[in-house]
Amino acid sequence: MSPLILTSIRLLFAALIGLSLPSCTSPGFQRAWKQAATLPQSDPVCGQWLGIWQSQANQHHGNLRCIVTPPKSPGQPHQFHYHATWMRFLSGAYRAQHSVTPSGQSTWTLAGQHQMPSWAGGLYTYQGQLSPSNFNATYKCALDHGTFTLSRPLPHNKKLAKSPPAP
Repeated sequence: MSPLILTSIRLLFAALIGLSLPSCTSPGFQRAWKQAATLPQSDPVCGQWLGIWQSQANQHHGNLRCIVTPPKSPGQPHQFHYHATWMRFLSGAYRAQHSVTPSGQSTWTLAGQHQMPSWAGGLYTYQGQLSPSNFNATYKCALDHGTFTLSRPLPHNKKLAKSPPAP
């Protein structure tokens, strides 16, 4: 069997298993998403992000939402809660921690990792850049690599346009 077919089978299997795990179901994410829309954000990185993910290994893709929450204490990583769809009807949610550091005026870099079971790709690593309105990152694991392209949901973009720049 070709490596592409094996990878596709593994990803489908991972998706099906993920759908059966309580931690991967989306009702908790949906509640958190709605709550994040109502909270004032003092940290310009935090809040809702909406976009797509795209695999560079197998051309799979889907919608992606992310809720970023502040570190639990100064110097700690931000919490990223992702919800991804693929194959138009499968979805799952997971959490990862990313270090976020300033890289210029109103820009930040992020780096992090997230451990999944080996059948799902094992260790995922993330690298990216954020601005108050854009979030672009790459991901890599043993079975896949690709990109995330997100921006703020429209009502948030309007608020950011009126907000003063963060220090």
